[in-house]
Amino acid sequence: MRRLSPIGLWIAPRDLTAPGPWIVFEDVTLRIGDALAFGGLRWTWNRGEQWAVLGPNGSGTSYFASAVAGRLPVAAGEIHHRFDLANSGLAPENAVGLLSPQVQRALAMEEASFYQSRWNSGIGEGRRTVGQFLSPQSVFDINPYEIGAGKAIPSTFRHERRALVGTLGVEALWRRKLAFLSNGEQRKVLLAYTLLRKPRLLILDDPLGGLDGPSRTVVLGLVRRLMRAGLPVLIVASRSDEIPPESTHLLLVDGLRVVAQGDKAAMLELPLARSLGGAGPCRLGRRALVPPAVLPQNHCNEAPVLELDGVSIRAGRKWILRGVDWTVRPGENWALLGPNGSGKTTLLGLLQGDHPRAHALEIRLFGSKPGTRWWRTRRRIGWVSPELHFHYPGGWSCLDVVCSGWFNTLGLFRRCNRSQRSAARRWLRRVGLGSEERADFAQLALAEQRLVLLARAVVKGPALLLLDEPCQGLDGGRRDLVLAAVDHVVESTGASLIYVTHYAQEMPSCITHILRLSNGRVVSKGGS
Repeated sequence: MRRLSPIGLWIAPRDLTAPGPWIVFEDVTLRIGDALAFGGLRWTWNRGEQWAVLGPNGSGTSYFASAVAGRLPVAAGEIHHRFDLANSGLAPENAVGLLSPQVQRALAMEEASFYQSRWNSGIGEGRRTVGQFLSPQSVFDINPYEIGAGKAIPSTFRHERRALVGTLGVEALWRRKLAFLSNGEQRKVLLAYTLLRKPRLLILDDPLGGLDGPSRTVVLGLVRRLMRAGLPVLIVASRSDEIPPESTHLLLVDGLRVVAQGDKAAMLELPLARSLGGAGPCRLGRRALVPPAVLPQNHCNEAPVLELDGVSIRAGRKWILRGVDWTVRPGENWALLGPNGSGKTTLLGLLQGDHPRAHALEIRLFGSKPGTRWWRTRRRIGWVSPELHFHYPGGWSCLDVVCSGWFNTLGLFRRCNRSQRSAARRWLRRVGLGSEERADFAQLALAEQRLVLLARAVVKGPALLLLDEPCQGLDGGRRDLVLAAVDHVVESTGASLIYVTHYAQEMPSCITHILRLSNGRVVSKGGS
């Protein structure tokens, strides 16, 4: 019997020499809510080809990916999925593996139905650990009460899972709850889950979002090996440098339509592709960084914005944070850097008072220990994070979302007074969205949603602003727009900033200091 390579373990058996295409779109028009998109699209994915989809934020690339996965209604035309083993009876949505920000958001909502609950183990939320999520019962949707359920588990599953978990480097997460994982850690676990289901076709929408440098290298290397081994992989990106060399063909999407399709090299020469040329240096003019030893004169006698003294947190035998000492003074703007799992998410949770250990640790904010009065302290803190974005519900107008910043709620459940609504309108105008105040937040493009959440974070004039990967998933132009807005709000409010990113080129100009974490420890800190 031929021995499978490690990569072959996660690819469903297929006849790579079988004739015909994988997928055919015949005059397809998609329905997105009440709107129609991709009118009359004709597209064929032939065997031996590897396709990618490239388009700016809001162009419709994610809708296209959902249609390929069989998860979006077709208003006209037909989509034919012609996979091998068609007689197995698999529906497209089960034969196609889709990993996207929307899928990750659904998992986050399932594990913790409200934002703060991810830290509260006693309320019955976030019950699943990584090991339980990657169990055969979870991966294959096995009903434990069904007669013969155990026989449905492939005998090689545990060997395949062990190899995949080792490749992605998530062994240390095995006993951790999904709700406690960082954004990047969740992304890697979801990739493992998707591959263990052995899809006939894999769709990766923003595959590197939220990943640190080493993790991006690992994930991209794995995807490239899968592509070379014959698994058809559709890469969906807003930056051309995220398209792997193994992709042979490219669809360019803009304005909810395919504007060009064909050989990748030829497509990358077109103006739209050139404008999405990757995560190069920010095109904004950068101001000189403030020397770390010099503070503005009017801040010299003020209490520190925050002080951490030997802060440590352990989960089981693993240290999440260990002996963290950190002081942020007024006028300082810090970048918080470190790989996935280094403790950044937990640290931000402590500063917001969300984590249950926040009350017991040596944490001082604005000169005093909040104790039982975190709700007062939170009035002086504004934040934006992937978790907040995932959990913020649709159905609220942009103005309502910004107004909710006065009360730190996900949705607006209290009446704002006239001055509060005026301030919300003013901040929407400042971030360039004054004309969108009545628009449904959920219907905006990704970058516009981030700007609305930024306005929400600063509407009450915070003294401390926490921004966790605000540029994640944005194309170059939208990234520059968000960075310009960050610089603007810091300058306008005078708030101190703590800014988390995995990309050096996604740092705003106002950063003056850098703190680096690794395995829960501070490895360096000081002026940038």
